[in-house]
Amino acid sequence: MKNNRIIQLLFIFACILFYSCKEKETALGILQKTINSIDSIETIYYKQDMTRSNPRNMNDTIFRYREMYFKRLRSDSIVGVKGHWYMYSDDKINVRFEDVYDGKRLIRMNNRDSIATIFDLEKYPDFKKKHFWSHNTLYGMQHEFRHMLAHQDSYSIVRLNDTIAGDKNCFKILVKLENKMSMPGFMSKLEDNKGIVSETLYIIDKKTYYVIRMRGENYNLKTPDQKIFIDQKYYDIKFNLKIDESKQFDTSNKSINEFEKRNVKPS
Repeated sequence: MKNNRIIQLLFIFACILFYSCKEKETALGILQKTINSIDSIETIYYKQDMTRSNPRNMNDTIFRYREMYFKRLRSDSIVGVKGHWYMYSDDKINVRFEDVYDGKRLIRMNNRDSIATIFDLEKYPDFKKKHFWSHNTLYGMQHEFRHMLAHQDSYSIVRLNDTIAGDKNCFKILVKLENKMSMPGFMSKLEDNKGIVSETLYIIDKKTYYVIRMRGENYNLKTPDQKIFIDQKYYDIKFNLKIDESKQFDTSNKSINEFEKRNVKPS
């Protein structure tokens, strides 16, 4: 009985010590641990709910629902993965668009119109010289975090009060960039942009050190009420799962037999 009591006290003490260490973690330390956490992920599946400003109408909000399978592709400088993106209609049932990328070819399928647009990076390596595709990935985010830590004099990186997202205890990290701009993902590069402010809030699961939500805002200091935003939630996450690559990452012509094919050349 006495031994059980001692074990209980030791367990309570260990929990207190663990959470007190979490409380003392800095914003920079949390980002570094998030970078390390992503390094342990070779494959991942998740769903994403996204809302963002409509660039054609600032008073309108666009909703997107996606499902993704990724396998790390360390040699790739575009998105860092073999990937399959399923983009659903508002009903979250019908897949309207799909993007499939294997590092050599990108197939963009419009399932509604049965049109497949093909980007062949082996045939046209010039595609790799510029940002021709807008998807970001966890490895692109990891690259952004490394860029932030390497340029701390340009970024404001602050830990806010912790929060609960869903059923997860989470860190909140706010990153602010003022009078400069940077492209997302592997295209991270600081450029002067006077009067422009970008703020990004990262919600990071304390258990996995993985980002489960990010919200970004951009605005001009002259018109701070006119903000462009994007809000992405990641859920049903599965780490290091086995993926059927022949199904998820197939970019062969056979996979799009029923589609009208349109080949794209670099501009």
